[in-house]
Amino acid sequence: MEININNEDLLNSIAIVSTLVMGVLLIRKKLIESELWKATVTPLSSIIGSGFLIVAPLLHSVFGKWAPLGMIILSVFGYSIGIVIRFNIKHAENYLISNNGDFVCKIEKISQVLLGLSYAVSVAFYISLFTSFISKEFGIDQILIMKWITTVTLLSVMGLAWWRGTKGLERIELIAVTIKLAVITGVLIALASYDVITQTDWFQHSPIKTLTLFEKTAMLAGMLMVTQGFETTRFMGEHYSTDMRVKASRNSQGIAIVIYIIFIGLTCPIFLNFPIVELNETTVSYSLGQAVSILPLLLLGAAIASQLSAALADTIGAGGLLKEIIPSSFSLKVYYMAVIAAAIFLIWSANVFEIINFASKGFASYFLLQTFIAFKLIRLELKGQQQGIALMGCLFLQLALMFVIFFSIPAPHS
Repeated sequence: MEININNEDLLNSIAIVSTLVMGVLLIRKKLIESELWKATVTPLSSIIGSGFLIVAPLLHSVFGKWAPLGMIILSVFGYSIGIVIRFNIKHAENYLISNNGDFVCKIEKISQVLLGLSYAVSVAFYISLFTSFISKEFGIDQILIMKWITTVTLLSVMGLAWWRGTKGLERIELIAVTIKLAVITGVLIALASYDVITQTDWFQHSPIKTLTLFEKTAMLAGMLMVTQGFETTRFMGEHYSTDMRVKASRNSQGIAIVIYIIFIGLTCPIFLNFPIVELNETTVSYSLGQAVSILPLLLLGAAIASQLSAALADTIGAGGLLKEIIPSSFSLKVYYMAVIAAAIFLIWSANVFEIINFASKGFASYFLLQTFIAFKLIRLELKGQQQGIALMGCLFLQLALMFVIFFSIPAPHS
């Protein structure tokens, strides 16, 4: 649906002003110096870095008008896994220290290997998506050139990790999250204004391809990666207390879920007026730009801030995990090289949507092993009806995660 010039200027102004206002609110001294906010920033940076730029076209292309329901299911699934991670923060860490060499310790070690590999896959995704947005702005559409740009960018990320390490990383994440949340606010308010002005019907658009229920479920399972990031609180014990990490994990998931569900709902009229013809990395930028012309520029800023910081964080995180699990005389920098080498291999052998699916399987494998640890500790720590409910929940999650590992598939893409 076309909108007149006056309305277009109004929508652009709303997007810019909303972004600036939220940016000002987020840089208040009281907030940025809050210990809880600093702890929340790391997992939140990872969650919204994982999914915001890709989740809308993924869900709308597969589910059409049922996209909000798909997001709700994905959010409940992710939050349920978060409950397990938070339980393990409270109970598993002390157990692992006291029972070194126990079978549970071996499961934990294997799970950390899987997490380190999953982070390497995530780095490939973050930078591939970042490169796609940059390439689109410069009119580059040759796949070979884009892969070389991605490779060079990955090597730059390795250089940053090598040079800076963990020093200053929290500050970088704080800046990135501030920019991303400010842009998200501008995008959401502009989309809500567009929906009101155009008075477009809601929940009427169709998916880009007719799919069976099993195919849709398998594709939704392949999107699990967009909810991950909260698990980083497991490895922040050096800087934050157990209670602080539990709160940070819960807060980051809560904020991300609210953003995702509102975003998917508000984009329903957009994808009715501007249907997805083919799914690619920058579909969200193109479709939203048709409705509000300033949004691609804002999304580009968000991509630069969030994807680079998330890639840097995961490179450092994966390198640290791998060195801890596979100790050697090599410096940490060698492990960063290994992570980037794995990411480069992936971008030359798979596209973004296949990488998302690989990452979902990897994180599902890590989460599955965490549920095994939780299962053991639930039997030790909880009693009576509470224990029974928790064990049943764990079993259900284990089945769901095994489905992700064995049956998830990428969304249909160009």
